[in-house]
Amino acid sequence: MTAAPASVSIIGPGRVGTALATALPLEQYAVRFVAGRGPESLARFRAAVPGVEVRTPEDAARDADVVLLCVPDDVLAPLVRGLAVADAVRPGSAWLHTAGGHGLAPLRPAMLAGARVAACHPAQTFPDPEAGAAALPGTAWAVTADGADLAWAQRFVHALGGTAVVVADANRALYHAALVLGANGTSSVVAQAREVLLGAGVADPAALLTPLVTAAARNAAARGAAAITGPVRRGDAGTVAANLAALRADVPETAAAYVALARLALRQAVRAGLPPELADAVGTILSEED
Repeated sequence: MTAAPASVSIIGPGRVGTALATALPLEQYAVRFVAGRGPESLARFRAAVPGVEVRTPEDAARDADVVLLCVPDDVLAPLVRGLAVADAVRPGSAWLHTAGGHGLAPLRPAMLAGARVAACHPAQTFPDPEAGAAALPGTAWAVTADGADLAWAQRFVHALGGTAVVVADANRALYHAALVLGANGTSSVVAQAREVLLGAGVADPAALLTPLVTAAARNAAARGAAAITGPVRRGDAGTVAANLAALRADVPETAAAYVALARLALRQAVRAGLPPELADAVGTILSEED
């Protein structure tokens, strides 16, 4: 006989919570309840997950086999404490949060009340629930759990088509900082580059940026400093100076960002073997911006 699907409550019906709810395989997980503060997000969630019942966080947590906490990082710990105080933790239930920067500490009150707990963060962007759900297959997840809890957390990730990467509890903040640098840093830089291209009269910046940035990110993720290219890596101090002159003339607010990124690239270039005399020449140009 096939086992009945586990009942699931989503607390936090935002982009991540909605994406997970729509992506979970129905034969394994049945999303029964949802809890959240915003009426608009709840309405969008109910439209995406027909038949789900809106409940208070306490009732949603109390009646589910699996409780998915998809709330902002700073909300997580007080939310779990409040639910534990309200006797909303069912012994034997599984509680999982998706906050990248947190490990198991925020879930400790639920664990002490008898729940199994895990921290599972998808290394993926969720610009909207639909795009997030579509991107989940093949996504790597940072999974933190103790003992036997690790196995069920890995099964949850695998059910979503993901790959579980075990991250030690003590390293969660460092792990998340790396992803912020890589993803949010890249997005911010690309958005700025897009504005500069528009200023240069390029009508479709994406046609230039998308293949270039995608390849650069892929190569750097695989090869590290050895993948760095461009004028800083070559030691072309004259080109760096010309870039800065153009930015100062037309988009001066971008010059400081260019310098900061060029200094980071210079450190990587030296690590990759840029000769000292070329590194010094580029460093001199950049120091003139102080």
